[in-house]
Amino acid sequence: MKKVIVFAGTNEGRKLSTFLAENGVEVTAAVATGYGSLVMPDMPFLSVKEGRLSLEEITELIKSYDYIVDATHPYAKIISENVKEAAKRCGKAVMRLVRPSLEYENVLEFSSIEAACAYLNGTEGNIFVTTGSKELLPYSKIENYRERVFVRVLPTAEAIKACSDAGFSATNIICMQGPFSENMNLATMEQINAKFLVTKETGKSGGFQEKIDAARKLGTKVILIGRPCKEEGMTLEEMFIYFQKEFGITQEESLSHFPMFISLKNKKVVVIGGGRIATRRVQVLIRYGAELVVIAACQSESIKLLAGENKLTLIERNYLPGDLNGAFMAIAATDDRDVNEKVCNDARKEGIPVNVCDRKELCDFYFPAIFENGEVTGGLISKDGSNHKAAKETAARIREFLKNRREQT
Repeated sequence: MKKVIVFAGTNEGRKLSTFLAENGVEVTAAVATGYGSLVMPDMPFLSVKEGRLSLEEITELIKSYDYIVDATHPYAKIISENVKEAAKRCGKAVMRLVRPSLEYENVLEFSSIEAACAYLNGTEGNIFVTTGSKELLPYSKIENYRERVFVRVLPTAEAIKACSDAGFSATNIICMQGPFSENMNLATMEQINAKFLVTKETGKSGGFQEKIDAARKLGTKVILIGRPCKEEGMTLEEMFIYFQKEFGITQEESLSHFPMFISLKNKKVVVIGGGRIATRRVQVLIRYGAELVVIAACQSESIKLLAGENKLTLIERNYLPGDLNGAFMAIAATDDRDVNEKVCNDARKEGIPVNVCDRKELCDFYFPAIFENGEVTGGLISKDGSNHKAAKETAARIREFLKNRREQT
């Protein structure tokens, strides 16, 4: 049987290793630390090799493997270079698993931590550092860094020692395991009164966007350490497809959501949120006779107008536990992911179907793109509920077709 080795320094590396093992592929996950080993599942077909490896050790290790995957961190340049060189020596190819970058704006970007620290040395205010424990020494060049600089690192002995060796005091060391929500980042930055956030562009699964969003809400300036270079490789999803073909892995395709029309007439539907998405949901639900309750501290003009016309009940405050009592259906449509998740959890406890606007995996049902023609009503969603644009465009084409047909008859 062909074997795979994954140099797994990221969540994607763990997910790929797990995927292969679940499908009966013999895979070894090579991790540098005990923490990396700890988060790997104990399962058949998956073995874990723990420890930092030299070039010679990597060269010897990969000789018995048919597929070599570099799924290390985007900034782990040395290990990536060593894996590439070891594969070259063995006449083997390396597949690079890359994280898709996120789009961002209104940040100061620097090519290195040293360059960022040179800039920060001429500023005032506390600095929240989230670039890890391996490159802390440059921050010690910032004047009054023991008072100004707060570092967030993994809760491991190795990370704490690195902080101590760099001269940081215990009061400025935050030991936590991610991923971190936007609210957690908000709370941390508020607590330390951070004027600057230093982060690397770690992609979606690295919690980058949650940090950026929190910083923007607080007016904290973002200092971005750019990726060393734009990488070529395959995303996790592309890796899944590649290995499915290589090993003949078949994924039974099941449709998780059954298309069904239900009556909402005189049934209580609670919508949490008052923005653009909530407004669209409300405008659709009203047409189908639902008794709408909208809970939001801030609301769109459309929602206010509908409330003024007694077409819905408007509660002008933030969501509270108990707000879903007696509801037939719940819609979580705020711009706060933590609030949306709280609504989802509360709905599940009460057995209330819930739609979460920003988390399709939490949705009990999807909102379709609707088209109508006289006595015919239809609703469309994409296959997994994620491609809203495709559903919207298809519904528009159907509406146009039905309109033209009606005009011709």
